[in-house]
Amino acid sequence: MTGPAERALSPGVPFATSSFEVTWPEVPLPPGEPPAPGAWLLLTDEHPAALGRAVALALALAAAGDDALSLPRDDLDELPGFLAERPVRGVVFLTGSPYAYHDPEAAQELLLSVLPVVARVGFGVRFHLVTQAGGEPGLAFLRGLVRVLAVERPQLRASLVDVDARSDVDVLVRELRSDAPDDEVRWRHDVRYAARLARVPFAVEVPTGPGAYVVTGGLGPATARWLADMGATRVVLCGPYKGAPGAVVVQGDIAEPGVADRLIAAATADGLPLRGIVHTAGVLTDDPAAGWHAGVLGARRLHEATADCPPEWWLLGTSATALFGAPGGTSRATADAWLDAFATWRRSRGLPATTIQLGLPHLPDLPRPYFSIL
Repeated sequence: MTGPAERALSPGVPFATSSFEVTWPEVPLPPGEPPAPGAWLLLTDEHPAALGRAVALALALAAAGDDALSLPRDDLDELPGFLAERPVRGVVFLTGSPYAYHDPEAAQELLLSVLPVVARVGFGVRFHLVTQAGGEPGLAFLRGLVRVLAVERPQLRASLVDVDARSDVDVLVRELRSDAPDDEVRWRHDVRYAARLARVPFAVEVPTGPGAYVVTGGLGPATARWLADMGATRVVLCGPYKGAPGAVVVQGDIAEPGVADRLIAAATADGLPLRGIVHTAGVLTDDPAAGWHAGVLGARRLHEATADCPPEWWLLGTSATALFGAPGGTSRATADAWLDAFATWRRSRGLPATTIQLGLPHLPDLPRPYFSIL
């Protein structure tokens, strides 16, 4: 299955019956006079690649007439006073190699290191995140944080700037000094692209019928019944269910080692082909941390467990917060953004994955051999 990774259906917003995706048109920097010299505070995750990029950026800023300041990680509590004593134009947090955040646990640790910085940045100072994600979900998830900050702390004017290895550090200097309004930017081969939200067709359709299916999360029993009605040979559920009509239940936490392997083994027993996966763990819960535990880590476990038997299709259920943001929704938005990026990452490797960003949970009663979210 191919198609946009970022889909939304959210009854909580005026365009509840529409679907959207993030597009990346070319958007040059706005013309204008060169800004007056200023000062920048550069922070890093202390990964060697980030430290090296910070040094290069400091030299390039100096060549443009600006000052580049730094603050040791151990002195983070001094950040408010540091900013109050100096006319700093912006705080720039640079991350290291995307491969350092390949594991979801490492990505979540990065989030936990960024949040204290955000909390200490006061009014009048813009906050920039700089990555070289290379398509890795472990850094791309930060777009969810930017979306939340846009509604939670708009005065920060937080932005995410992703550069590729072929873009010179001078483009980053131009981006920072321009103070452009875009909050999600990509530089590729020294060409600038900015995120835009676009409407797309509603339906996501996947074939059903004979074969094996794996379902996780709160939509499990309803999805299992629907798949059984559509002719599924076997549906395997993961969760604390005592039983579900027409389904096999595997007890356990999908994020824990071995559970995903047991799920796939139960589904493909007797040589039955694995046709589809519906992974909604972490969506239907009041605990936003579950988005990272069951949602993100569970998806990684399923990815690893299906290395030798990839399904024909895989639906990853998320909420719409990664697209639109929500006050207090940092954990959920970043987890959902990780899943969006993960779907794109899988498709780039020829593996199926599509995210369905849901509002109120429901499974439509559609009497046809397709699973559609409308």
